[in-house]
Amino acid sequence: MRFLFPRARSARAFTLIELLVVIAIIAILIGLLLPAVQKVREAAARIQSSNNLKQIGIALHAAHDTMGVFPPLLVNQWESFNGGSGAVHYAGPYLPNNINTCGSDKTTFFYALLPYIEQQNLYSSISGYQYFLMGTRKDNPNLLVGSTTPKTYIAPSDNSPYQYVNWSWPYTNNEQVFQMGLVSYAANARVFGQSAPTGDGGWSVWEVAWNNAGGGAMRMTGITDGTSNTMAVVERSMVRGSQQMYYKDWSVVNSGNGSVTPGGISMWATTDTPPEGMPFFGCNCKDPTQTWDATYGQWWLANCRMVAGDPNEYFQPPTPRLVLSQQQAFNIYPYNVAGTQTLMCDGSVRLMPTSVSVQAWSAAVTPAGGEVISLP
Repeated sequence: MRFLFPRARSARAFTLIELLVVIAIIAILIGLLLPAVQKVREAAARIQSSNNLKQIGIALHAAHDTMGVFPPLLVNQWESFNGGSGAVHYAGPYLPNNINTCGSDKTTFFYALLPYIEQQNLYSSISGYQYFLMGTRKDNPNLLVGSTTPKTYIAPSDNSPYQYVNWSWPYTNNEQVFQMGLVSYAANARVFGQSAPTGDGGWSVWEVAWNNAGGGAMRMTGITDGTSNTMAVVERSMVRGSQQMYYKDWSVVNSGNGSVTPGGISMWATTDTPPEGMPFFGCNCKDPTQTWDATYGQWWLANCRMVAGDPNEYFQPPTPRLVLSQQQAFNIYPYNVAGTQTLMCDGSVRLMPTSVSVQAWSAAVTPAGGEVISLP
C-alpha cells in the first residue's frame, strides 16, 4: 500500500525590492526615533542640572543659617592686610581675620559650600593648615582639594572639551603640576562680593580677582530687591575658548591666544588667579542703547552704569552659543536653546529664556538696585 505525503513547500526568499523596502522602513523609524531619544536625553540633562542648582541653593541657605551670612565669592586674605586702600578687607566668618596667617587664608564660593553638599571629607582634606586652600591633601600629596570635582558641580549638558586643567604655583610643592577641577556654574559677584574702594565703581573683573571685590558678606536681609527676584548661581560652561588653557604662577596660560580674547576656564577651588580663571558673573556690562556690544558686552568696565542720567546698571545677558573659537571668557552661553537655568536667592530654579531682555536680566543681577522690572 502506497502512502502519499504532501510535498514540503520550499521557503520563498525576499526579493531585492522587498529587502530594500524593509531597510527603508527601518531607516525611517530610526529617523523618527532619534530626535525623540535626543529630546529625552536633553530633558534628563536639564533636570539633573536643575537638581544640582537646587542642591547648591539648599547648601547656600544652610551656610547662611550656620554662619550668619552667605559665603564670599573669592577671598585672598593677604589682600585684606596688604592690598592698600583699594582692596576690600574681608572680615566675614569663612576665614580668620588675622594678619599673622593672612598669607595662607584663602577660600572660594564653591569650596565654602562643600560641607553643605555632603562633602565635608573633601572640605577637610587639606593637609596642615585648614585655610590654605591650595595646600596638598591628607589622603594623597599629589592631589589638591580642587583635584576632585563633586558631581553637583558638573552639568551633564556642559560639553566643554575638558574638565580639569594643569595647575602649578611656587608655594605648593615647588611648582609641582597638579590637576585642578572646573565647575559648570558661576556665582553672582553682586551678591557674594562687594565693590572695591577704588573710586571707579569697584566692580571690574580685575578688582574681583586681585582686590578682594569677591569678598562679600551678604545677609539675606541685604537682598532688598527680593530673594525671588535676584540670581545667585547660573549655568556657565567650564571652558570658553578653543585653546588648551592651564594655570601657572598667577596666570591663565593660553587665555589670550584665541581669535577672541580672553578665553576662560572656571576653576572652583583656587585663588590668586586672573579673572578669566574664576567662576563668576555680574561684571560684564551691556549698553541697552547700543548694538556694537551685543556679542561680547563690555567686560572691562568698573561699573555698569551705561546710560547718562540713569542710575541703573545694565549687564550682558546670556548670548547665543558660539563655536569655542569665538567664545569669550566673561559671557554666558546657554547649554540649551531654551535658555539658561538659574538659581535664585530664595532657592528656586527658573529658566531664563534666550529672549530675556537686558533690562530684566540686569534687574535680576543686582540684589539692591530697586528696579521694578518683572522677570520673564
